[in-house]
Amino acid sequence: MTSPETPALPPGGVRIAFVGKGGSGKSTVIGHLLAHWAEDGVPAAALDADEPGDEENGSLVEWADLADLGAPVYPAPSRAGIRERAKQLTPAGGVLAVDTGAWVRKAGGTHFAVLSAVDLAVLTMAPTRMELDRAGSILAALEHLESVGAHCPKLRILLTMTNPSAAAADEQEAALTDAGYQVLRTRVPRSDSRDGYGQAFGRPPRLVSGSPMDQLAAELLDVSAEVVR
Repeated sequence: MTSPETPALPPGGVRIAFVGKGGSGKSTVIGHLLAHWAEDGVPAAALDADEPGDEENGSLVEWADLADLGAPVYPAPSRAGIRERAKQLTPAGGVLAVDTGAWVRKAGGTHFAVLSAVDLAVLTMAPTRMELDRAGSILAALEHLESVGAHCPKLRILLTMTNPSAAAADEQEAALTDAGYQVLRTRVPRSDSRDGYGQAFGRPPRLVSGSPMDQLAAELLDVSAEVVR
């Protein structure tokens, strides 16, 4: 599965939040990452702070109840307790993935509590102009945290629901890179087939060596080891 030269993570582990609009693939990505990390012997767990919308699949906690994801998934506590709970659940020398709901522009939500608790934020984004515009509030929030001296996780952008035969993802990546953002090499393709990523909810994730999710699992370990150095 992932590279046998898996980088050593710090003894206290690493916390990664997945943020973005609803339906951008956050829960789907986390479910597959947990399975790939478990297959590779990387200690992992997840904290679910998502409340799916009417047109989305069930939560990560529900998926873990229906199928073996290879690692435990815990419901998030109240906003005030997220930071401490995240620290408690992070496996020694491993990864805690934090799922979030659709980004909303309002005070009192869980997003800033999650951002204050993690080392790395992964923004999941489909390669369309609309999604780039919608991501503006997320990028602005991270820039605000940094500007006021508050804890601000490192940011990486993950392009999801991509079409390998279309130029949209390349154009989106170029625009983001030109703006100074770091985009992950791995892209998660869109697939409507029965075995596609979007249809995986409720079933054990398929572990395919060299697949995009396998590559993403390895890449995020490398990035995590770098950002917590």
